[in-house]
Formats: sequence, C-alpha cells, structure tokens
Amino acid sequence: MTRLGWGAGTAGLVLLIMGVTARWAPLLVLGAGLFVLVMGAFVYVVRSPRLQLVRSVEPPRVEKGQPAIAVVQATNRSWRALSGLVIEQRLGETVFRAELPSLGRAETSLRTYRLPTSQRGTYSVGPVEVPRADPFGLCRRVTALGEPQVISVHPRVLSLRPLPTGTSQNLEGPSSDTSPQGSVTFHRLREYVIGDDLRTVHWPSTARLGKLVVRHYVDTAQPYTVVLVDLRPEVYSPETFEEAMDVAASVATSMSWGKSPVQIRSTAGERVGGPGQRDPVPLVDYLTNVAPTPGGSLSAQLVALRRDRGSALVVVTGEIDVESLPVIASMSRFDHVIVTSLVPHPRPAPAYPGVRVFVTSTAHELAQAWDGWVVR
Repeated sequence: MTRLGWGAGTAGLVLLIMGVTARWAPLLVLGAGLFVLVMGAFVYVVRSPRLQLVRSVEPPRVEKGQPAIAVVQATNRSWRALSGLVIEQRLGETVFRAELPSLGRAETSLRTYRLPTSQRGTYSVGPVEVPRADPFGLCRRVTALGEPQVISVHPRVLSLRPLPTGTSQNLEGPSSDTSPQGSVTFHRLREYVIGDDLRTVHWPSTARLGKLVVRHYVDTAQPYTVVLVDLRPEVYSPETFEEAMDVAASVATSMSWGKSPVQIRSTAGERVGGPGQRDPVPLVDYLTNVAPTPGGSLSAQLVALRRDRGSALVVVTGEIDVESLPVIASMSRFDHVIVTSLVPHPRPAPAYPGVRVFVTSTAHELAQAWDGWVVR
C-alpha cells in the first residue's frame, strides 16, 4: 500500500495556480517546487526493491516465559545492491523492527529477533513488511511479504511428583467403549476388525450371525484423573488466574507422564480428554486459550462427577468456598481428592476429612507443597 502526501501536493498545486493567475514569480516558483518535490517523493517510493523474504517462527508452540524467535532470511533479487532497508513484524499490537545490512546482487542475510512469550495465548505473527519512505516523509509505501504465522504460548508446566496410583477400588466396575482395551474385564461382543486376536472370537455368535464376532475386553483398573478447573472470575485476581492455569497444566501433564488417562472439566461445562486421553498436549492446548468465564457453578460440576470413578480428583480454584468442601469430600469414588487454591495472600489451609487442601499464591509454591506431601 502507498500513502501519499496529498496535503503538500495539493498545497503546491494551489500555489502554482495562484502564481500563474497572479503572475507573481515567487509564488509560482514556490508552488512549482513543492509540487515537484511531492512527485519526486512518489516516484522514489514506487520503486520497490526486489527482495525475497522467508520467515519462520521457532518454535510455533512454546511454554510461557520460554524463548521463541522469528527467523527472517532476506535475498536480494535485484541487479543492483540494496542498502538501508528496514523490515517490520507485528505480533498483536507490538511492532518489531530490524535493519538489514547492505545486500549485493543475489546476496542473502539472516536476521533473528525474540518474540514476547510472557502472556499465555495464541497469537498471529503478521507478514513481513518492508516500509519505504522518501527522505522528507511525504510518501510512504509498505510492501507485505509472506503469510501470517501462528505462535501458541501455553501455560507453564511445572514438574510435579505423580500421585501414587493403584487399581480401581472396584476391579469389575463400570466399563465403556472408551475404557482402555485389555484382558481384564469382559465388556461386550463386537464385530471382528483386522488386528484382533483370533483367540477372542466368540464362535457361537459367529455361527449364529454369519460373521466373525469377538469378545471385547477392557481394563477397568486403569488410573483416571479428573482436573476440575474453576473459571469463575470472582474467585481470582488476574495474577492468580494465570497461576491457576499453570497449576492445571502441571497436574494434567504430570499425571499423563505416567500414561494415566486425564480429563479436564471446567465450571463453564467444557470437557477435554477422558478415560482414553493419555497425551497431555490437547489438554494444555485447551488451557492455552481459556479465559475467565462468569456464570459457572463448581457445585454443579461436582454433582455431575459423583458417578465417576478414578484415581484422583484435583479441583483448581481461587478463593476457596469453605461451604463447597463437604460436596468435594463426597467424591469418595476417587482415591485422592485434592483442592488447590490460588490466592494473593495465602492463609492456613482449612482441614476437612477426605480432602487435601493447598493454599498458595503461585504455581511454584504449589509445586513445592505438592511434592512435599507426596513423598511423605
């Protein structure tokens, strides 16, 4: 795009016409000079340099606070040398500028600069812009090269000691199609698919139906962790909400490292993962863009969890509501019931039978308290 100094050009044209009309030489010379200056500035910026730019963002997915860089490779495709070029990059409202060195014909230069990663979220890194302006600032032309790229800044993931996990309290408990396949509990009969063990073929049903039918076994003794994230803005400060997202990501990842299924639920009614989710990446990606959401209910989500069974229930919240502790303690189908409360000014954690409560102001403090409790 090109921005012209029409104010100066129009003024020059008006002065030129007035000089001709009044036959006043000084006015005529001033108007002509100003008009020629604007036209010369326009010609200067219209000649855009033949420059090839290749930009990459490394890495495209980064933990909050960790380094990420943009790498720009510039190649001169012109027959003449290029000098004094400045490139610009936009990340949200932030503009990054870098000056390219003089480039001879077909010469290539590499420039890198660090991208800000202090705020959690997904950001678009705009195309590389090459501005060109005349020395008097009358005209400016900006050439955009390349396509926007995306960088995802996910919550910090702190190393937490995984909770001790054993078998489910009910080894023959409820099963579902999402339960991990195994050789423990018979779930149902289903049609044979390529790769199934022929030893599981149920021959009476196969003979009756005229197609191969196999026994579908599942392992109901697998550990299963639910991380319930409180998104209500009234229980947080802006700082403690971010710390809470770090805690939720750390808990989900630490449990997944042990190949334990994890599900994240929120007071907004969202669910990510489940009994078959062992990869923490989708869980952390969800927490990358989650925002405070008013109107949710922690108690409603706890009631919905009463029929679930697992190795751990971890409630991540801000200012803890003591009246909700009896409801949390009623989640006896989970082997461990834990509440992490992130507040600006921590107080002694309330004691309640069947619930382990941590009250801290940062995710680092929570990690220290968590690890100290697990190793006891």
